[in-house]
Amino acid sequence: MPSDELFPTTRATWLMDRISDVARVDAPASDGLREAREHVMRRYYEPLAAYLSATSYRDVDAPAALVAGFFVDRLSDDTYLVAWKSSGLPLRKWLVNGLLFWVRTEVRRRRRTMEREQAGGAAALALEVSGSAALHAERVFEREWARSIVSDACELVAERLVAEGLADRWQHFRRHVLDGLSYEEVAHESVCEAREVRNACRLVRARLEVALVELLRAEGVREGDLATEVTRIHLHFKNGDEA
Repeated sequence: MPSDELFPTTRATWLMDRISDVARVDAPASDGLREAREHVMRRYYEPLAAYLSATSYRDVDAPAALVAGFFVDRLSDDTYLVAWKSSGLPLRKWLVNGLLFWVRTEVRRRRRTMEREQAGGAAALALEVSGSAALHAERVFEREWARSIVSDACELVAERLVAEGLADRWQHFRRHVLDGLSYEEVAHESVCEAREVRNACRLVRARLEVALVELLRAEGVREGDLATEVTRIHLHFKNGDEA
């Protein structure tokens, strides 16, 4: 795995630093906490909705609506992300566990409401996730989460290369890896040597590895698990959309 010296590790502490603002007596309404909430909602809204879509809870309500309700309820509590920071769990595990607990509580609440309003209405909400369905839902979530974190890593690397005056390196990588052009085709349109395109792609790949490690650290992945997690992310893309 490439050395972290390629980048300053600002992203590795970014999320933790903002959550820590809650503990400060002098924190002004915690702008840091607001930024942390926005980050969590942006990265996890679609993966969590995809997770619920793969379970029987999709029959309770639209998965996107359930995730939105979960975020409104839990992230409005200043202590929720602070509790995650103290839990020792990766953020995605904390959120999936929290979402399942919240949805089950919501199902019970709706069941009680239906019982009051009409006899026999409770049976339709007697739902649970177990067995192979639960494993499938977890794979769906992990795949969507991998896409989200890789997208953030690409954005981070592109921003840094532009800041360093190396925007052409990202452009070469994008055209070859993301758009599918050969080294020679990229070289022809960029008026450079194919060797330059190959070297640019090698540089960007190395930086993406480091960026992934930064982002995983920021989400609470332990040092000893980082290499395994990066490998798992690669496998999601190697295997395409198989769930």
